Amino acid sequence: MVLGLPAIGLFPGGVATPGLWIALFFAVILTSRALAFRSVDGNALSLDSAYYVAATLCVGSVNAGRIVALALVTEAGARWWWWRRRLGGRIARPGDASDLPWLGGISGALVALCGWAGGAAAVVGRHADIVEIALRVVAIDALLLAGHYALHGVRLRWRGRSWRACFGGAALAGIGIEASLMPIAVVLVLLYDPRQPLGFLLLSATYLLIALVFSRLSRTRQQLEARVQDLEILTATARRMAASLQLEELVEAVARETCRAIPAAEGVSLVHRRAGDRSGERSGLVIDGFDRRSEKFFRRPMTEGEGAAGWVMSRAHGIRAWLGVPLFMYGACEGVIAVQSSHARAFRDDHQRLLESLALQISAALQNAHLYELAMVDGLTGLFVRRYFDARIEEEIERSKRYATAFSVVMMDVDDFKRFNDAHGHLIGDRVLRGIANVVKSQMRGVDTAARYGGEEIAVILPRTEIVNAFAVGERIRGAVSELRITTDGDPPAALRVTASFGVASYPESKATSGEDLVRRADRALYRAKQAGKNRVELFWSDDSGALVMPPVRDEGSDP
Repeated sequence: MVLGLPAIGLFPGGVATPGLWIALFFAVILTSRALAFRSVDGNALSLDSAYYVAATLCVGSVNAGRIVALALVTEAGARWWWWRRRLGGRIARPGDASDLPWLGGISGALVALCGWAGGAAAVVGRHADIVEIALRVVAIDALLLAGHYALHGVRLRWRGRSWRACFGGAALAGIGIEASLMPIAVVLVLLYDPRQPLGFLLLSATYLLIALVFSRLSRTRQQLEARVQDLEILTATARRMAASLQLEELVEAVARETCRAIPAAEGVSLVHRRAGDRSGERSGLVIDGFDRRSEKFFRRPMTEGEGAAGWVMSRAHGIRAWLGVPLFMYGACEGVIAVQSSHARAFRDDHQRLLESLALQISAALQNAHLYELAMVDGLTGLFVRRYFDARIEEEIERSKRYATAFSVVMMDVDDFKRFNDAHGHLIGDRVLRGIANVVKSQMRGVDTAARYGGEEIAVILPRTEIVNAFAVGERIRGAVSELRITTDGDPPAALRVTASFGVASYPESKATSGEDLVRRADRALYRAKQAGKNRVELFWSDDSGALVMPPVRDEGSDP
């Protein structure tokens, strides 16, 4: 701030003026600056130029320049200090002229120069007629506005703005509003009496009241615009979330829409319970996180006694601002949506209100995703049900036709599963299916789809995968399954080895005409794997004449 202070003393001499009037002009100008508001086009207006001009004709150009410089330096310094304190010591909005107090000295010098050029000295200290005063006001105000907006345009141009943006409609609107205040300056000069400040005080009080009304109206307009923008954001967010029924897609939509709604958020954490988990145990909660800067998603389970806020504070290094809102589902708190930032005090009250509104939509979307998952996911294995698989394979057929890309289907069947159930019981059989399903999911990509096709059969769709690569995937799953050991409940417990057979068919290589036809070909290859000794992967093939190899039909869910 000290850079702006020397400009106050640049003008030697000046008219001897009572300190009361220096204080009055200073107080009114400083208060007017505090009541500054933004116009519809976003420009800041303080409606104080009338007092700049009046000061030059009442107390002289030099004194007016000192008053303006001191008032603007004080106001800019106070704002600079307030922003630093609010943002934890950081300089807010670097490059903004309001954060550079030395510009107050430039404005004071400009006022003194315009008063001198406009012949203010010829009026100060004597009673001039209203015509002369009006002409002086017009001349000084015209010079002041021209100089002010010229400096403002040069500053914006230096910061990379175009000349059209600097001197376009916004500048013309500002000049028009400031010029409309010239009658106030004329009346102020006419009311000036060094021995009687009552008239000046009454007019100034009325003027400041009007400025306060404009400031409140501007603030109300900004709040209404913010509410309308929030409603638009919520509408767009609801539309995008409603289109996401799968939990993975919903999590991504929640993260990206939350970051778009709250630009200050550098990361998003969504704590929620898995579908169908109503046990109340914390082990059923997971944290889905999104780092906006690296564009990375992650998921991890929550351990016993670990909360969302504690996780953020202990794991998210550099976080200085955190805002979280609970998610209420099924009549209870079932999760948390939280945003975080590396900047202190990054989130405001309106961000909290917006996040609370988003939380209502996120809760509803999560409930829909849970219901969808319960309807489309097998409760025992966690794989999709056959109905979902049938729909997905037809989608892949159409996508393959449209983009001329191959995809494959892998059918797998647990070897000797019936004898396994008979020997060890159905509970151990269920444990086998869950273990194999986990192995399959661990070997899949994000775009792959695995479903429990029926009984102990599992089907996998591999988009954009030709038959050779699909064979490699099947072989990898087969090897992982053969290494799986299932522990029984006996005394002592035994570790059981499980194997599975696989059949692979690819589209369009297999010449299948539909998704059902492609599955039938993969199933034939699976049958051949069973016939060839089990625990192996076979590809669908045709004989030299092109006729399909037709193995004997077997009952679904049984082993040959």
